[in-house]
Amino acid sequence: MIKLPTEKIKAVRINPRKIILFGKPKIGKSTALSNLDGCLILDLEGGTDYLDALKIDILQESKTQGIPPIGILKQVINQIKEANAAKGGYVYKYGAIDTISVLEDMVMPIALSLYKATTQGRNFQGENVLDLPNGAGYQYTRSALWMVLEELEQCFETLIILAHLKDKMLEKEGKEMTERGIDLIGKSAAILSANVDAIGYMYRDDNETIVNFKPSESVTCGSRCDHLKDQKIALITSNEAGEITVDWSKIFIK
Repeated sequence: MIKLPTEKIKAVRINPRKIILFGKPKIGKSTALSNLDGCLILDLEGGTDYLDALKIDILQESKTQGIPPIGILKQVINQIKEANAAKGGYVYKYGAIDTISVLEDMVMPIALSLYKATTQGRNFQGENVLDLPNGAGYQYTRSALWMVLEELEQCFETLIILAHLKDKMLEKEGKEMTERGIDLIGKSAAILSANVDAIGYMYRDDNETIVNFKPSESVTCGSRCDHLKDQKIALITSNEAGEITVDWSKIFIK
């Protein structure tokens, strides 16, 4: 029987368990991750070729082994789970998906299998559920994406999700405005955003790359973590010689 609480229960976490970082291409997302100790980058789009990093190039492994990228990712997940079990803890403190926008494309074979397993989909002859009328395929794409994300979440103490930026036009009070958010199809961006602990928008300001956790009407971001709420944090700083310094200490505090 559940014991009803009679006083406040103290928080058990300080740092985010799942965090999204999104911004324009070449803003420094992958570079920042390569400088985070204990972070395994799952490179889904071949963007880490010029970086010294703890990484697995999923696309290159796919070409080498001759199997789809999602099959390689499943191999990686299984191996990490086995390594974690052998260690009795996490082999990698952080795991990073680079990027969720590409992962969404990779899970399409899973989405197709999910649809074909239904009564209405068993005779479907197409190869992409997004071809279904009235947006009926979106739910299967989301289900496939959540399945993979849940498995990845089990592999690491903290899961970092990189995403591309998507600008969309909205009308509020008769005025047009641009909202900046995560580049995912359908309702996936809104649902994913609601299920992470922090969302940071990355942008450049002079010699600094800033992560903005301060929500506004024009930017989808924010945090449940007290030390990140309403904060703008300089993650990358460069000097006149082009040398960079990456400081994660204000995002993942001790």
